[in-house]
Amino acid sequence: MRRGKPQLLNAAGSVQSQREIPGRPTQTASSATGVAQLSAAGDWSQITLRGNVRLQEAERNAEAQQAVFARASQTTVLTGRAMVRDTGSETHAPKITFFQATGDIEAEGPVRSTDFASKSTSLQMSSVPANLSADRMRANSKTGRAVYTGHARLWQGASVLEAETIELLRPSRTLNATGNVRAVFPQAPQPGAAPGATPVWHISSGLLTYWDAENRAHLEKDVFVQSADQKMRAPQLELFFTRTGADKQGSGGTSQISRAVGSGGVVVEQGDRRGYRRARSIHRSGGKNSFLTGGTPTLFDPVEGTTTGRELTFYRADDTIVVDSGNGLRTLTKHRVQR
Repeated sequence: MRRGKPQLLNAAGSVQSQREIPGRPTQTASSATGVAQLSAAGDWSQITLRGNVRLQEAERNAEAQQAVFARASQTTVLTGRAMVRDTGSETHAPKITFFQATGDIEAEGPVRSTDFASKSTSLQMSSVPANLSADRMRANSKTGRAVYTGHARLWQGASVLEAETIELLRPSRTLNATGNVRAVFPQAPQPGAAPGATPVWHISSGLLTYWDAENRAHLEKDVFVQSADQKMRAPQLELFFTRTGADKQGSGGTSQISRAVGSGGVVVEQGDRRGYRRARSIHRSGGKNSFLTGGTPTLFDPVEGTTTGRELTFYRADDTIVVDSGNGLRTLTKHRVQR
């Protein structure tokens, strides 16, 4: 005790506390025990709550085995099966730190979050909630930005994405993935296709950006795409998605790949055949046909030889290739596209 002034206050048995923070809702807390360290002026400098800690602040609540409130740094540190939940997400981690002044939240892993797809500010690759895991997470409650780093993984319905870092921007419903990106996305079914297992595309690249409201993704750096019967390599690739369900405006339903556009030296492989294009783009639409265009599109077949033209179109419905020679005529080739 400092000159008759207490330095510590101890409480035990259903401890209840309340904090009034200027400009923010009242924060309430409960725990089994609590210790408050007091400054020379008599104000608290640090409060430690232990045992079944429960925090509530407006629509956000949290749980942990220990909570430490530090006045000088304006931080709250939760440890021991820590969990924080708000109206749009829920995060679990061994340690979660809140920074009052900036609105930052840090979680130290392993971290696992659930982003509720029913909310308009969430990514909606599927109608079910999105799950994320990583070694670490840093988010900001004011900006709606969250960054998952180290073995980051997102899965939602049939879509799966892995990368060194996954960044979510809630206001714009944008996702950025960087470093050893690997993804699996469902493919839109062909018209008239019989019900059955949904085919998927396996994708790898160095960078991936997904705009949920636009149903579009952009990939860069050693892009590789593999569907059930084709492989595609390109420096850059645009993926376009359609949605199942009633809402086609970027809300609800399941995102499925309907078209891909590659650029900058694209190679397409189908069985023993390869299609090359030196510039502009290569398209794949609806899982039905493919286009090579720009530069000098070339198809190599080990039996029939090489076919070139201004544009090559693969029609997989009847296993044919059409060549646009550049003079407006389209010639049906003898090549048979292997299934």
